[in-house]
Amino acid sequence: MTADFDIQAPGVDPRAFRDAFGRFATGVAVAACRDAKGETLAVTINSLTSVSLDPPLALFCLDKTARTAEAFLTADRFAFSVLSADQREASQRYSRAPEAQEGDFELWEGAPVLPGALARMVCAPYDVVGGGDHLIILGRVLHVAQAPGDPLLYFGGYAGLAKG
Repeated sequence: MTADFDIQAPGVDPRAFRDAFGRFATGVAVAACRDAKGETLAVTINSLTSVSLDPPLALFCLDKTARTAEAFLTADRFAFSVLSADQREASQRYSRAPEAQEGDFELWEGAPVLPGALARMVCAPYDVVGGGDHLIILGRVLHVAQAPGDPLLYFGGYAGLAKG
Protein backbone atom coordinates (compact mmCIF):
# COMPACT_ATOMS: atom_id res chain seq x y z
CA MET A 1 0.00 0.00 0.00
CA THR A 2 1.44 3.35 -1.04
CA ALA A 3 0.13 6.68 0.18
CA ASP A 4 -0.12 9.29 -2.57
CA PHE A 5 -0.67 12.31 -0.40
CA ASP A 6 1.39 15.00 1.25
CA ILE A 7 0.90 15.68 4.92
CA GLN A 8 1.79 19.23 5.86
CA ALA A 9 3.08 19.95 9.34
CA PRO A 10 2.60 23.68 9.75
CA GLY A 11 4.70 25.13 12.51
CA VAL A 12 7.09 22.18 12.84
CA ASP A 13 10.57 23.63 12.97
CA PRO A 14 13.07 21.32 11.18
CA ARG A 15 15.69 21.78 13.91
CA ALA A 16 13.17 20.99 16.66
CA PHE A 17 12.03 17.92 14.69
CA ARG A 18 15.62 16.72 14.36
CA ASP A 19 16.37 17.40 18.03
CA ALA A 20 13.23 15.53 19.12
CA PHE A 21 14.41 12.44 17.23
CA GLY A 22 17.82 12.91 18.82
CA ARG A 23 16.06 11.97 22.06
CA PHE A 24 15.36 8.51 20.60
CA ALA A 25 18.37 6.33 21.43
CA THR A 26 19.72 4.49 18.38
CA GLY A 27 22.69 2.48 17.37
CA VAL A 28 25.17 3.96 14.91
CA ALA A 29 26.23 2.30 11.68
CA VAL A 30 28.14 3.09 8.52
CA ALA A 31 26.66 2.22 5.12
CA ALA A 32 29.28 1.77 2.39
CA CYS A 33 29.44 0.87 -1.28
CA ARG A 34 31.79 1.11 -4.21
CA ASP A 35 31.10 3.69 -6.90
CA ALA A 36 31.44 3.19 -10.66
CA LYS A 37 35.21 3.80 -10.40
CA GLY A 38 35.58 1.16 -7.68
CA GLU A 39 36.18 3.74 -4.94
CA THR A 40 34.62 3.15 -1.54
CA LEU A 41 32.10 5.74 -0.35
CA ALA A 42 30.49 5.67 3.09
CA VAL A 43 27.99 7.52 5.23
CA THR A 44 27.19 7.38 8.94
CA ILE A 45 23.58 6.38 9.58
CA ASN A 46 21.26 5.74 12.48
CA SER A 47 18.27 4.86 10.30
CA LEU A 48 19.28 1.22 9.87
CA THR A 49 16.42 -1.18 10.54
CA SER A 50 15.36 -4.70 9.72
CA VAL A 51 12.28 -4.98 7.53
CA SER A 52 11.62 -8.66 6.86
CA LEU A 53 12.95 -12.10 7.75
CA ASP A 54 11.71 -13.80 4.58
CA PRO A 55 13.31 -12.53 2.51
CA PRO A 56 15.87 -10.95 4.84
CA LEU A 57 15.56 -7.20 4.18
CA ALA A 58 17.11 -4.14 5.82
CA LEU A 59 16.74 -0.45 5.05
CA PHE A 60 18.38 2.87 5.64
CA CYS A 61 17.49 6.43 4.72
CA LEU A 62 19.74 8.70 2.67
CA ASP A 63 19.33 12.37 1.81
CA LYS A 64 18.46 12.67 -1.89
CA THR A 65 21.17 15.32 -2.29
CA ALA A 66 23.92 13.30 -0.57
CA ARG A 67 27.12 12.90 -2.56
CA THR A 68 26.77 9.15 -2.03
CA ALA A 69 23.21 8.86 -3.42
CA GLU A 70 24.18 8.00 -7.01
CA ALA A 71 26.72 5.41 -5.85
CA PHE A 72 24.20 3.64 -3.61
CA LEU A 73 21.56 3.72 -6.35
CA THR A 74 23.88 2.08 -8.90
CA ALA A 75 25.96 -0.27 -6.70
CA ASP A 76 25.42 -3.99 -7.14
CA ARG A 77 26.18 -4.48 -3.42
CA PHE A 78 26.40 -2.33 -0.33
CA ALA A 79 27.18 -3.06 3.29
CA PHE A 80 26.30 -2.01 6.80
CA SER A 81 28.84 -1.95 9.61
CA VAL A 82 27.20 -1.65 13.05
CA LEU A 83 29.72 0.35 15.05
CA SER A 84 31.29 -0.63 18.35
CA ALA A 85 31.82 1.86 21.16
CA ASP A 86 35.45 2.39 20.13
CA GLN A 87 34.55 3.37 16.53
CA ARG A 88 33.32 6.89 17.30
CA GLU A 89 36.06 8.41 15.12
CA ALA A 90 34.86 6.46 12.07
CA SER A 91 31.30 7.58 12.78
CA GLN A 92 32.37 11.21 12.92
CA ARG A 93 34.54 10.92 9.80
CA TYR A 94 31.81 9.44 7.60
CA SER A 95 29.21 11.90 8.88
CA ARG A 96 31.35 14.66 7.32
CA ALA A 97 32.86 13.21 4.14
CA PRO A 98 32.04 10.05 2.15
CA GLU A 99 35.49 9.26 0.75
CA ALA A 100 37.04 6.24 2.45
CA GLN A 101 40.24 6.82 4.36
CA GLU A 102 43.20 4.57 3.57
CA GLY A 103 42.94 1.33 5.54
CA ASP A 104 39.49 1.96 7.03
CA PHE A 105 37.61 -0.66 5.01
CA GLU A 106 38.11 -4.23 3.94
CA LEU A 107 36.22 -5.97 1.18
CA TRP A 108 33.98 -8.73 2.53
CA GLU A 109 31.65 -10.74 0.30
CA GLY A 110 31.95 -8.06 -2.40
CA ALA A 111 31.26 -4.97 -0.30
CA PRO A 112 33.29 -2.63 1.94
CA VAL A 113 32.98 -3.13 5.72
CA LEU A 114 34.75 -1.67 8.73
CA PRO A 115 36.91 -4.13 10.66
CA GLY A 116 36.00 -4.20 14.35
CA ALA A 117 32.29 -3.58 13.75
CA LEU A 118 29.81 -5.41 16.00
CA ALA A 119 27.89 -6.65 12.98
CA ARG A 120 28.29 -6.53 9.24
CA MET A 121 25.72 -7.14 6.56
CA VAL A 122 26.20 -7.27 2.80
CA CYS A 123 23.13 -6.47 0.75
CA ALA A 124 22.00 -6.55 -2.85
CA PRO A 125 19.72 -3.68 -3.90
CA TYR A 126 16.07 -4.60 -3.43
CA ASP A 127 13.99 -1.42 -3.74
CA VAL A 128 14.13 2.35 -3.37
CA VAL A 129 11.21 4.42 -2.14
CA GLY A 130 10.94 8.18 -1.89
CA GLY A 131 10.39 9.64 1.55
CA GLY A 132 10.24 13.43 1.48
CA ASP A 133 13.78 14.75 1.07
CA HIS A 134 15.26 11.27 1.61
CA LEU A 135 15.50 7.96 -0.22
CA ILE A 136 14.51 4.82 1.62
CA ILE A 137 16.95 2.21 0.34
CA LEU A 138 16.09 -1.43 0.92
CA GLY A 139 18.62 -4.19 0.57
CA ARG A 140 18.27 -7.94 0.49
CA VAL A 141 20.73 -9.21 3.08
CA LEU A 142 23.05 -11.78 1.53
CA HIS A 143 25.68 -12.23 4.27
CA VAL A 144 25.83 -11.43 7.99
CA ALA A 145 28.45 -11.71 10.72
CA GLN A 146 28.66 -10.47 14.27
CA ALA A 147 31.27 -9.93 16.95
CA PRO A 148 31.18 -9.30 20.70
CA GLY A 149 31.52 -5.82 22.17
CA ASP A 150 29.65 -2.74 23.28
CA PRO A 151 27.69 -0.62 20.78
CA LEU A 152 28.21 2.98 19.79
CA LEU A 153 24.94 4.73 20.63
CA TYR A 154 23.46 8.10 19.84
CA PHE A 155 21.16 9.93 22.26
CA GLY A 156 21.38 13.68 21.64
CA GLY A 157 25.10 12.98 21.23
CA TYR A 158 27.28 9.88 21.44
CA ALA A 159 26.47 7.68 24.41
CA GLY A 160 27.35 4.32 25.86
CA LEU A 161 25.51 1.60 27.70
CA ALA A 162 25.00 2.22 31.39
CA LYS A 163 26.40 -0.78 33.22
CA GLY A 164 25.26 -1.67 36.65
